[in-house]
Amino acid sequence: MIKLAAFDVDGTLRDRDYLPASTKQALHKLKEHGVQLALCTGRSEYEMASLYKELEIDWAITCNGSHIGHRGTTVFGSAFDPETVKRWLREADRAGHAALLYGSELMYTNQENAPWFLQAQKEIGFMEPVLLPSLEKVPAIYQCILFCTEQEESAYTSGEHEPLYVHRWRDWAVDLNPSGMNKAVGLRRLLDHLGIPIEQAAAFGDGINDMEMMEAAGLGIAMGNAADELKSKARYVTRSLHEDGIAYAVDQWILR
Repeated sequence: MIKLAAFDVDGTLRDRDYLPASTKQALHKLKEHGVQLALCTGRSEYEMASLYKELEIDWAITCNGSHIGHRGTTVFGSAFDPETVKRWLREADRAGHAALLYGSELMYTNQENAPWFLQAQKEIGFMEPVLLPSLEKVPAIYQCILFCTEQEESAYTSGEHEPLYVHRWRDWAVDLNPSGMNKAVGLRRLLDHLGIPIEQAAAFGDGINDMEMMEAAGLGIAMGNAADELKSKARYVTRSLHEDGIAYAVDQWILR
């Protein structure tokens, strides 16, 4: 019996501003049957606030598992060493790269109107970040997005004592998370907190950064629009987001 369902956001729950009415109905149906809900996304808690309020979802696993919030309040967090973040920012300023930093309450950047950030904002949407006032006032950061090529990435990753969780999602953009973190780790941490075995969790996703979560959950469900590599790891493949894939999966494999 499924007791918690975790949902990736972009490409799974919604496509930019489009969120199917059938998805809202399916989430409501899950709650009526006592299934707890959680967002599980690479985005920040700050960006997810309006969505979890709209969908009445209490839990948000954000920053690819590095941060877990309950109705906007931090419950668990694995932040970077502040000196690591400062080193990255110095390198980004030297190389002319934009960096997007995810805190628990705000998003920060070292550059305003950076071309690749504006391109990402156009393609998938980002809320406006706050310009960091100085390197000496860096808050707790749970994820860093660097707008650089794969060849330039090593300037940030090669000096670390432990390997980072690295997820490149564009030729010019890469997510960095603290060592050992990914969505599956975040999901397990939340489930342990709630006393729910991983076998009683369902996970929905469409991207490569959903891979670990898809394999860990008792019931991994890939969207019809998911990457083929993710589909190969899922127990089931549902319809696409635009074909009411969430509602179909809930009726077929969770509440049937």
